[in-house]
Amino acid sequence: MAETVQDAVAMNRLIHKAVRRDLGRFDAALGAFNAGDRERATALADLFARFDEMVTVHHVGEDTHLWPVLSGTPDGRVAVAELSAEHEQIVRSLAAAQAAVTRLGSTASGPDAVAARSAVGELSHDAETHFVHEERDIEDLMSQAEPSSLQSAFRRLDREGGFVQGLWFMQWVADGTTSAERAFLKRAVPAPFRWLSARFAQRKYAHARAAAVG
Repeated sequence: MAETVQDAVAMNRLIHKAVRRDLGRFDAALGAFNAGDRERATALADLFARFDEMVTVHHVGEDTHLWPVLSGTPDGRVAVAELSAEHEQIVRSLAAAQAAVTRLGSTASGPDAVAARSAVGELSHDAETHFVHEERDIEDLMSQAEPSSLQSAFRRLDREGGFVQGLWFMQWVADGTTSAERAFLKRAVPAPFRWLSARFAQRKYAHARAAAVG
């Protein structure tokens, strides 16, 4: 989807925005959780599992395809080492949050909602630390990379996660966007794929979101 450094940076910021949005929604929903509400607990666990997939695919794609291309200079190697360490921390806090929300899905208990909210808060802190760092440095790192290798990395990133997951991703990343952001997505994402996402994932995404976080 990304053809230029500017497009890649814009898409990266949209993904970060979606992660921040969801973490805020999970925090609010867990804070308002009524003990014994098994339907809501199950919906939260299901939506968090989808969220986990989105974050994991994004970061695995960066680790596998983008970071090696950005490591071509001494400064790039230092920056990528730092970014990779932040990813590793997010992997740990995401796994802890996933486990806590999954447990809530099984028990629907008040204490487990509190524990899940705490774990989501830790994840939010780790994600924000990483996002601020990456958003500050990523465009400069890309501008120093070898252009053809960078383009190849962009193409591989676009395919990460597969077609079906990509349909969900399109709904997820577009949720809550501004008119300017929607215009960017319309330009960056091929029309047939946007149509397929709307046709096969839009209602499922909207239902899952409403059931879990309102």
